[in-house]
Amino acid sequence: MIEITYLFHSGFYVELEKSILIFDYFRDNCKKNRYEDCGQIKKEDLPDNKNIYIFVSHGHYDHYDKEILTFNKENVSYIFSKDIKPLGDFDNITYMGKDEEINIKDIMVKSFGSTDEGISFLVSVENTNIFHAGDLNWWHWEGENDKEKEDAKNNYFKEVEKLKDSSIDVAFFPVDPRLENAYYYGGEYFINEISPKIFIPMHFQDVYEITERFAEKMKDSKSEVLRIRTRGESLYKK
Repeated sequence: MIEITYLFHSGFYVELEKSILIFDYFRDNCKKNRYEDCGQIKKEDLPDNKNIYIFVSHGHYDHYDKEILTFNKENVSYIFSKDIKPLGDFDNITYMGKDEEINIKDIMVKSFGSTDEGISFLVSVENTNIFHAGDLNWWHWEGENDKEKEDAKNNYFKEVEKLKDSSIDVAFFPVDPRLENAYYYGGEYFINEISPKIFIPMHFQDVYEITERFAEKMKDSKSEVLRIRTRGESLYKK
């Protein structure tokens, strides 16, 4: 079984038969009445009978919320990008740079680069391959000059090339409205080159409309592109 819940921004909660994966948890300043309406997690909600893996792709505030450190208990393992300052009080944190591979309990993690800070993750768990891009994207900013745009594109292409032999069941990938007309560049290229079975947009804060636009644009692709409508939404269950 697998159930994927959208938390907020680039944060996701993935529950499988024996494992729970939490990616890039970020609370922000949600003012809604109910805790779950904000896409937030409480330590007491985390089960004791599953291995829990908490991933942080890099140290930017919208990907690394130190609230995750309060989730610590015996069945929790943390996997952090090396750009995050080491925490001496924890012996269950594994720090990864790009192009590394580790095994922790019943999962295997490969790290890839980013085109901003930190790393991206490919996690193999319970016969499922899950990719979380972090800030890996084709960052085409209108305010940059032609050389900067070309360098950004080429750096992105180099990282995607490393993934071409990977079979990916679920991919979490930025579809960022701040890129304006270029919001889809990275996601479209990723789908065309890698063909994940399920593509889930992220890194859009509360601009849910961008997921509708992207899903419509990619409706004829080989990947199933999911739409997101609210925090705490169960996106996929099988």
